[in-house]
Amino acid sequence: MTWYRAILYALPDAVLLVEDGRCIDGNTAAGRLFGLAGREEVIGRDISWFSPPRQPDGRASGEAIHACILDAIRGRPGRFAWQCRRADGTTFDAEIALAAARIDDAVVIPASIRDSSRENLLLAGARAAEWRAEMVIQGNPMPLVIWDLAMTLRAVNKAFLQMTGYERKTLESMSVHDFESLDRTARKIADAALEGQTVLEEVTLDLPAGTRTLIRYSTPLVDGDGNVIEILTVYRDITP
Repeated sequence: MTWYRAILYALPDAVLLVEDGRCIDGNTAAGRLFGLAGREEVIGRDISWFSPPRQPDGRASGEAIHACILDAIRGRPGRFAWQCRRADGTTFDAEIALAAARIDDAVVIPASIRDSSRENLLLAGARAAEWRAEMVIQGNPMPLVIWDLAMTLRAVNKAFLQMTGYERKTLESMSVHDFESLDRTARKIADAALEGQTVLEEVTLDLPAGTRTLIRYSTPLVDGDGNVIEILTVYRDITP
């Protein structure tokens, strides 16, 4: 076994060795990633076999991957997002890294392939959740504010603007100190973060829309580990 095969077979990530556009070797992780019985089944396959005919952007996979290999041979290694195909025809998103190496007087391209499909799904899910949360906030008829832990405004909804008379742009430079109760007896919104529980109080605020008497509910928002990351405040106008 040559030195490069010892390294190749020990790598945990999927790696294909490509020469003249064909795989001359690969490791067990590569065989497993592409749904093959073993690494031996990657040998002799054209590199385009590991991709669907076309990429999501419409490019012909064979032409595009061979162009990337040529770039690596010319001294321009690359790392890029790619759609791969398993032996059963299913596709998955991947990140591919190409570089050129000289082995036994031949220029060989080690192609490292990392399955990023789960990562992309999680990212898409997080973006969808963020979008849904934004829609819940903006579409809510109750005036809402989200504060970060520095107690500066992160988001407000339309109902809050209507209740207070503030312009959204004006609020961008404001903090919790601009919403202290006139009677100075109310607890601070930051108490919700410090105590980790909802703070319910009646406050009187001097606002562009006039003096308002409000019920204010401030509750901590936590992450999956139970750490407070933001505070949500909901207002109800009870001005006589």
